[in-house]
Amino acid sequence: MIKWDNKRIAFLCHPYHRGGVTRWMADAAVCAAKMGFEVYFITVKPVKKFISAGNRETMCELIDKNAAGVKLVSGKVNFTFEFGTEAYRSNVYSRLVQKNVPEGTPVIVSDDMAVWSAAGAIADKYPMIGVLHSDDTVYYELGGKYYAQMSLCACVSNRIKKTVMQKYPQMNPQILHTIPCGIILPEFAPTTKKNDLIRLIFIGRITEYQKRAGDLILICALLHRQGIAFHLNIAGNSPGSEKDFAQQFEEAGVGDFVSFHGWLSQQQIQPLLNQSDVMLLPSNFEGMPLVMMEALASGCAFTGTRVSGVEDYENAPGTEDCLSVYTIGDIEDAVSKIRKLAAIPLQTRQLAARKLAEAEFSMQACLDKYFSAIAAMHGIAPVALKVRLSAGDKIKSNALAIARYAKMSLKTNKH
Repeated sequence: MIKWDNKRIAFLCHPYHRGGVTRWMADAAVCAAKMGFEVYFITVKPVKKFISAGNRETMCELIDKNAAGVKLVSGKVNFTFEFGTEAYRSNVYSRLVQKNVPEGTPVIVSDDMAVWSAAGAIADKYPMIGVLHSDDTVYYELGGKYYAQMSLCACVSNRIKKTVMQKYPQMNPQILHTIPCGIILPEFAPTTKKNDLIRLIFIGRITEYQKRAGDLILICALLHRQGIAFHLNIAGNSPGSEKDFAQQFEEAGVGDFVSFHGWLSQQQIQPLLNQSDVMLLPSNFEGMPLVMMEALASGCAFTGTRVSGVEDYENAPGTEDCLSVYTIGDIEDAVSKIRKLAAIPLQTRQLAARKLAEAEFSMQACLDKYFSAIAAMHGIAPVALKVRLSAGDKIKSNALAIARYAKMSLKTNKH
């Protein structure tokens, strides 16, 4: 039988900070330790920067900087991990857990295929806590593949929970919980301003598939045509996407009103949030956007598309002065919502945003829900979905890694 009669929790994560999910993993671990839990954070530590890493920091660096009381468990890896097979990476992760974490400790997994596979392989000994972070096919496929291994499945929005239940009626509904991710609330220090300039901000990858980055251009162009003074700060872009989109902003006649800041740490982003009026999120889909929580906690209002997570707060009490929602692709309504939010007195808007964040999105509120759900887990321990990795499989994985590494190195050197 599954039991959780101790204050012990583990987080299993891929090696690099890749945005909202990994930020939440690190912050949740720190907060759980401060709440008196015995906390393990398991990841791998590249001996040399991965080719795919960009300028991102490792999770080991992130934890070392912030995580007093968190037991960091890491194994050194090289390109054979980065470019090897999923089964090989899964085996590395599961062995780290088994060698360093007491049996029976619930394991919360990050959004990585090999991490889920690793947790599923030891689910009979370490209760697997899956988190579905987005209203996206990839997450639903993970839920469908590992539903029999999970002791608990946290869905970050009502839409995701409902969709999972529809897609997988065979899943035990008792393991499903709606638990929005939380954040460690920043110091409340919003700035004042002396003019009517609307200070906009977008944080995230500049992509069309999820983020509808092209809508940012359309929104800015319409604001400009309407004679509205604004400036848009963009954080999270790559050098390539900056070049592409800067040209498109220029062609739309609004290039002078947009600044690109690239990938920034949370500490670097905070001053931008403190001086912003409205955050934009024109996504096709989300889970529960951490950037929305961070903006509101900083006193910055929010307008975004009617997608998973965001829609849960569209008509919630206390949102009328700080949050608005529009239909995907409706640029005119987006601009209208921006103007309405910007017209609310600055201090009224800032205080309403912070109050909403404190009530709904603090990390402690999030973890209280997790720990209550974990404590209520019951039933027979799941059957592990074993990952078999023979000596021959390891040789094949290494050979594949060498070939991939050589190909990527050659491509990188050419540029």
